[in-house]
Amino acid sequence: MMISIRHIVSWMLGLIGLALCLLILPNLILLLSTQSDGTLNEDVPCCGRYLKALLWNLFLLTVFAVQHSGMLSDTWKRGLVRVGIEELLHRPLYVICSCLVLYLIIFHMMTLPGPLLWYYSVTEYPTLWLVVFIVHCVMWCIICMGAITAEPMELIGLKQLYIASVQQKHHAQHMHAKHVGVLAFVIILWVYMAMSVERFLLATFCTLYVLFGHRSSPSAVYVIQTEKQRTD
Repeated sequence: MMISIRHIVSWMLGLIGLALCLLILPNLILLLSTQSDGTLNEDVPCCGRYLKALLWNLFLLTVFAVQHSGMLSDTWKRGLVRVGIEELLHRPLYVICSCLVLYLIIFHMMTLPGPLLWYYSVTEYPTLWLVVFIVHCVMWCIICMGAITAEPMELIGLKQLYIASVQQKHHAQHMHAKHVGVLAFVIILWVYMAMSVERFLLATFCTLYVLFGHRSSPSAVYVIQTEKQRTD
């Protein structure tokens, strides 16, 4: 069976997306679940420097929202088809771009100086710390189990590529994406021992985006129900 170049490219993009997901997930867990020591930055800069950091963080979050919603829109998918990019490439491209945007947020968000909004010392509140730790572990397990239940190979587009390459024809697909782990993700954002200004900004932005921004959520964990038209 001859494998076309488009299928090779699709598989390569799918595998790149899978590798990026495996690299980003541990860093995302460390970012959201590593408890801060509550150290305050007393060197508060002038308004101009503070505003610069704030606007940069808002820019990164806006890029995330635009990418996440824009690449799920029908307009974007039709645009890909018009420029000769097949529908099968949409999911791998979406996963790769999502991982790149998450990389920017994880490693390039700027710390906003000033006092923490709330802080509970680990040494003074060991029981509370243990509760928060357990809650985070349970929530991440829910998110990961939801991803496994949702067939990870389908989420990153490799299952669709396999079906297309084996059957050598494109099955009409009606995909309806709904998320699992949305509540778990919001809990992870808000249940925290030391709420800094930048984390509060991230938690507020993501929560509002989940509620009002789009039918999709930032957790990037999907349950995709795919109805395939089969021929006898």
